[in-house]
Amino acid sequence: NADGTRGASSSQGVGSTTITALDSGSSISGATTLTVTPAVLVSIAVTPSSPSIALGLTRQFTATGTYSDASQQDLTTSITWSSSDTDVATISNAGGSQGLASSASVGTTTITATDSGTSVAGTTTLTVTPATLVSLAVTPADASLLQGNTLQYTATGTFSDSTVDDLTDAVTWSSSAPAVATVSNAEDSEGLATGVAAGVTTIQATHPATSISDS
Repeated sequence: NADGTRGASSSQGVGSTTITALDSGSSISGATTLTVTPAVLVSIAVTPSSPSIALGLTRQFTATGTYSDASQQDLTTSITWSSSDTDVATISNAGGSQGLASSASVGTTTITATDSGTSVAGTTTLTVTPATLVSLAVTPADASLLQGNTLQYTATGTFSDSTVDDLTDAVTWSSSAPAVATVSNAEDSEGLATGVAAGVTTIQATHPATSISDS
C-alpha cells in the first residue's frame, strides 16, 4: 500500500493467499487468489571461469544454480555437462566424477552445464595448453668412474601428458664438487662428467624454464 508500489505483491513462502482491493469510502472490494510456487532456477554459473590446463591434466568444474528467491545450490552432480569440442577436452557425467574435464589436445572448448528440466545453462571456456614438464630423472644413478675418465649422464623429462623426452641438451648440468668431477654444458657434450680426483660429488640437472631438477 506504499506510495508508488500500491498493488505490488512480494512472495514470502509457498502457498496461496487472497489479494483484496478495498475502496475505504464505499467498502466496495474485489479479490483474487495468488499462488506462490517453489522457487525456480533462473541461472547457472560454471566455475572456475575460463581456466587453462596443460595437456594431459584434468580440471574439476562446479555448477552453482541461482533461484528466483535468490537462494543458491550446488548443481554439479545433477545437471548435464558437455564440451563443444571433445577433441580438445571431454567432460564427465559419470557418477562420482561429474564435471571433471580431461584434456585431449591443445586448443579451446566451451564447457556447458545444462539443467535438463528447465534448459537453463551456464558456460565457461577451457583452454588446453601444450604439455608441461613435471619431473626429471638423471641416469645413471650412483655411478663411479676412474680419475681422468668420463661418464655420460642423461636427463629424461616426464611431461603432463605422460610422454617422456631426452632433455640432456636442454638442462643445465652442475657438480657439487668440481674438484672431484666436472660436468659439461658445452654443445655436443652436455652431461659428460670427467673425473678429476678421488671423492664424491653430486651431479645435478636443472631445467632452466621450470627449475625442476634431479641429481
